[in-house]
Amino acid sequence: MANQNPGDSLNRVFVYEQPFYSIFQHRRRQIVFGERPEGLAEAGTIDQRIWEKHQTYLQRLENFPLKKATYYRQLQESTGVKSVRGLSEITGEDWSYIARVLRTLDLPAPIQEFLNTHREPTIVKRFHLRVLLELVRLGDEPVQLARFREMIEEVQVECLA
Repeated sequence: MANQNPGDSLNRVFVYEQPFYSIFQHRRRQIVFGERPEGLAEAGTIDQRIWEKHQTYLQRLENFPLKKATYYRQLQESTGVKSVRGLSEITGEDWSYIARVLRTLDLPAPIQEFLNTHREPTIVKRFHLRVLLELVRLGDEPVQLARFREMIEEVQVECLA
């Protein structure tokens, strides 16, 4: 064999590919690991205006936890990210918040349908994330539906008063 250093066999190079994108904000470059958000996939560079528009869209979804949960689920499917922490890397939001929002998808279908079709301000105000998570924690579907009916009746009484 040719002259070979004993340490040469230990020098290995591993290549790990992690998708990333850069965000330029206030003349600073921030590197975000993960796939670009779906709405920004076609942008060559993500400048401050585009990033702020995307953040505004996410903030608007704050009032509609089920819609935001659906957005997160679609983002998971489109990027192939399986973990909540992976979604956190993509969106820049706290992973525990994302996990809480995704739990709203555990609500029974009749509750989800009602909330998706009734977007009146009184309903939207009443059924914010914390209230929806309380319903999820009840666990049993008949109990969830009964409590939801009680809450709807309370909202109707408030509207009449």
